[in-house]
Amino acid sequence: MRKIVFTKFIFLVIILFYSAIFTFSENTNENDYFFSINLLSLNYSCCPNVYAHQMEEELPKIGINISYHESTSWGGITPRTWGYPVGEEGKFDYIPTYEDGGYDIFFVGWYWGLDWDPTDLFDSVSIVPNGDNVYQYSNPKFDRTLGEYTTELNDEVRIEKAKELQAILYEDLPAITMLYFVEIYGCNKNVNGIDPTLLINSAHRSENWEKINGENISWAIPAELTEYSIFIQESYYDKLWMNCVYYGLFERSQETHLMEPVIAKNYTVSEDKKVIRVDINPNAYFSNGDKVTAYDVDYTYELFMTKSLDTPYYKKLTNLFENNDSIKAIDNDTVEFKFKEPYGFALSVLSHGIINKKIVSQYIEENGYKLTVLDQALVTSTGPYMLNVSEFNTSKSIVTLRPNPYWSITENNPVNKIIFQYISGKDTAISALANGTIDIVDSSYSAKETDFENIEANILKAKSITTEEMAINMKHPIIGTGELTPLGTAEAAKKIRKAISHAVPRETLTEKVFYGTAVPGITPMPEGCVGFDSSLEPYSYDLNLAIQLIEETGFTRNTTTDTTGNARLLVITLISICYAVILKRKKK
Repeated sequence: MRKIVFTKFIFLVIILFYSAIFTFSENTNENDYFFSINLLSLNYSCCPNVYAHQMEEELPKIGINISYHESTSWGGITPRTWGYPVGEEGKFDYIPTYEDGGYDIFFVGWYWGLDWDPTDLFDSVSIVPNGDNVYQYSNPKFDRTLGEYTTELNDEVRIEKAKELQAILYEDLPAITMLYFVEIYGCNKNVNGIDPTLLINSAHRSENWEKINGENISWAIPAELTEYSIFIQESYYDKLWMNCVYYGLFERSQETHLMEPVIAKNYTVSEDKKVIRVDINPNAYFSNGDKVTAYDVDYTYELFMTKSLDTPYYKKLTNLFENNDSIKAIDNDTVEFKFKEPYGFALSVLSHGIINKKIVSQYIEENGYKLTVLDQALVTSTGPYMLNVSEFNTSKSIVTLRPNPYWSITENNPVNKIIFQYISGKDTAISALANGTIDIVDSSYSAKETDFENIEANILKAKSITTEEMAINMKHPIIGTGELTPLGTAEAAKKIRKAISHAVPRETLTEKVFYGTAVPGITPMPEGCVGFDSSLEPYSYDLNLAIQLIEETGFTRNTTTDTTGNARLLVITLISICYAVILKRKKK
């Protein structure tokens, strides 16, 4: 079961929000509304509050009254959502409406990664308290398709299943996706070959990076580099240099973002899809010249699955494999992985960086499991670049990488040096890009496109792997089950959810509030995930259609709202550091 860990994705920037709020000529009173609901949002996260306050303005225009908007801390949110005491004495056996101690609509954001896996979030067996399905969404067709999707190793088939899942969620709307945040890098115009979407996922292929008329690529990051080996890596910033040094059996293709063999030559899958046998690429060498063998791979995963080491991969690997015996070298050139169950994203699991058994085992014999230190044995790996530990300046937080002289898997000619260095402050980093001392301004500075207008630079935009949404309580008698609509049907509730989605001014939010750092949301699968269905379009902002959909459920009111004009732009100035609540990643 996936554990929910909420962290903060920090936009380190002072933002001037221009929230386009359209006002309309209305003649309304309490009888003008079809029904009332309550909103729930996080009070220290300005982004969900921007959406929530915007929807406070929009929903009354389609006849939905907002009785109360509670903007509160996690201490106020958790007891109404994931922490609601389902089935306890005096409590409901489900998460009820806001008035009864639960919620109606909750504003939340999620981080997904390149492999979109909604298991434990939208499947029926994971409804709270059994999992993280706080929506209380249940659809047998979705459950069945999800099972097929998460166990399918054939990329084409799995992508088709992903599109089926998106279509179901697009229709059912247990989550009304509002926005996808994108991330922006500033880049020297002479630097080519960088895929920003792979980069933001720490899956970059640095052998493709090049610089015209230049020997080095210098990278500015807004945080110190403090992690010294793959065994302790948790920070996005240290992962930047590590993913140039440590390569796995499989890495992401820069063309498709699917996994492809790199240190592996090829692989076979057993009929029951539980056993994957991998042949080692004969051209794979460590940066010290040693040939990569299956025993190196076996030993690498043995260390990752050693509990006392507390590696960042331990929990996931031990969930997928019975024990260390599940991974074994057959001979020098072949290694076998035996999964507990078929796992559609198995090749992603086989992408962890490989270490040299000969020198690491000797290091451990002499020093014990002291893997948090900076030592050459621990950074000798298989990537296109290598780190000499003397070039990790811990006091200034600068890491210099040089080409791995034994890299021969691709014919690309690596640049002479890649330098990652800490630079405090967005303005300082952009000035360094302008004067040529830096080639890349990392997305973590949260720069906007306008920040680069007056300098010679390219803008690299990473496709989003995050979603910002309105979570719907599918047990709510009007917007969830529909039992208290005039028609009294689930189909009526679905029409109301569609009406709410048509009341979301996605274009206004993306263009006038977030200035190109977000795009309109469509489904809970963001556009950067493998298998994203680009044929689906965001629900249009159409208040007339929204009202029509609600009226089709049998609701009536005495007056109508003119939704055709008299729009004016209300300018709201908000100077703030903006926090967006997401799942599972924290940039350190």
